[in-house]
Parts: sequence; structure tokens; C-alpha cells
Amino acid sequence: ILSPKIISKESNDFIELYELGVKVIVPMVIKGKTKGSILLGKRITNSSYSQSDLEYLSSVANLAIISIENSRLFKQAVEKQIIEKDLEIARSIQKNLLPRKLPTSEKYEISAINRTAKMVGGDFYDVVQLTKTKTLIAIADVSGKGIQASLLMANLQAFLKSIYKQNYNLEEASNFLNDLVSENTTNGSFITFFWGVYDSESNEFSYVNMGHNPPLLVNEKGITKLKKGGMILGVMKTIIPYEGETVKLQKDDLILLFTDGITEAMNNDNDEYSDERLEKLVTKNYKSDSKIILENILDDVTKHTAGSVQSDDITCLVLKIK
Repeated sequence: ILSPKIISKESNDFIELYELGVKVIVPMVIKGKTKGSILLGKRITNSSYSQSDLEYLSSVANLAIISIENSRLFKQAVEKQIIEKDLEIARSIQKNLLPRKLPTSEKYEISAINRTAKMVGGDFYDVVQLTKTKTLIAIADVSGKGIQASLLMANLQAFLKSIYKQNYNLEEASNFLNDLVSENTTNGSFITFFWGVYDSESNEFSYVNMGHNPPLLVNEKGITKLKKGGMILGVMKTIIPYEGETVKLQKDDLILLFTDGITEAMNNDNDEYSDERLEKLVTKNYKSDSKIILENILDDVTKHTAGSVQSDDITCLVLKIK
């Protein structure tokens, strides 16, 4: 059986096959397309092939290619089923890692959303009540897709839980976290990560940014991007310690954490949603409730990407001071 090829009497292939003793070339056809050929030499009896012989051989060839094609399609279906199962497991892991309930307070409110793409990515967020007055918020974007990203995300959460119990400041905790992640990730894997602690008693927010999209502090003065920190999480062991920053918050101030699934969301013209559009939207709506702000963002992203497939996870978290 040969792979599909157009062979004419004048072609070199035909001449070579003829010289090798090939007397009959039977095309293997399915749905009008030649997928291969069966080559036959001379008959044992040295007699010529009859018309009925050729018709029989043609039927055999077509039945054979149908069987081969069905086998190939079955293999593809099994592989697709395995991939879909992997994605289902990855989605389950991802869903179980996210907080089921967000803390509430008279002094602040927190809302969050995670909308997964068809190909599961590695977006993650966490909200932890450390003490009566201190609340930690975090967001991450793990490189890669599927189970690999979900498992790396699971490792990250396990590391975070162990660190939460220690009496580290954020800078020390960031150094320690980076060392843990870098020791437990394969080459090429990394995490963009941001975390911060809001103290409702002092009304201060302390944070460290580890290569993540800078969250936005939005108030009547405008927008401040929370950039202070260091390199992306997990690339290598800590050489230069991470730096943190503390900002004072006031009533109606808003801190928006997000992943690049929002700002890089594309429409059919390959235009990104962009940081500028996001900043313009939250500047206009920052005094609204946190849930309304999230709804406005998602509605605007959906409006921008109308008709196009969501290619990346969309994750967003809002801390709003009352």
C-alpha cells in the first residue's frame, strides 16, 4: 500500500514501478479522495487481470481504506476523549482551589470572579482572613495550560497555606515562597503573583508584586499602579530580595487585581481590550459596589470580544473600602 499520489504513465514513479514488476495499481478511494494505492505484480498463472478482477480489487481496496480510516478516526476520538478528561480534571482542581466564601466586613467588601477558558489555564486567586483586622488577598497566573498548570497552582496554594501560618512579613514571605516554587517547578514554568494584606484598623494595604499585572489603586486622585516587588515567581531562587510597599487607603478607595485574560482579550479584528480601556472604565465607576464594578468590567470585555472565542482565563478581584 502506497500513500496517495498521482501516478501517470509518463511519470518516473510509474516507470520505476513497472520495472519492479508492478502490473496493476488500484487506488484506495474514500469520499472521492485517493488515500493510498494497492500495487500488484503479475499473476502466478501469467494470465492478464480481467475486468471482473479489477472490479473486485477496487472493492477490496475501498473496503480496506474505509477500515484504515475508521481505525484512524477511532484513535483520534480516543485521544480527544483523553484530552477532554484531562481538561475536566484540571477544571475540577482549579475550581476546588478557589475560595468558596469571601470574608465580609463593615469596613470593606471583596468580590471576585474566575471565568475559565475552553483550554484551562492557570489563573488563581485567594482571600484569607488572617486576624480580625487583617485580610490577605492574592492573585496569580500560572504558565501553561491543562493539568500541568492546575497542579502547579495546587502546589502554590499548598505553599501559601504553610506560609500563612508563619509569622513572616510580606517581604520575607515572598522570598521564602519564591524559593519553594523555584525548587518545585520544571524548567520553563513560572507564576506571576501578587499578594497584599489589608489592615482595617490602620486602613493600610501592604503588598508585594512578583511580576504580575500591576493592580490598580483607584480613588479621587486617579490611578496608582501597584508595581513594587521583584521578579516573576519561580524562575530562580531569590538573589535580590523582594521589596514591598504600604499605601494608605480612604473611604471609597478601590484596589483592582486582575489577570491578562482581561486586558489581552481580543475581538475578531485582533484588537486587545487593553489596560487603557480597563483603567478608563474603573475610573468612571470606582465608587460603585464591588460586585457592580466586576459586572461592568465583564460586560465591557464581553462587548469588546463579541463573537470571538475566549482564549484565556479571566480573573478579577476587587477590594473596596466602605
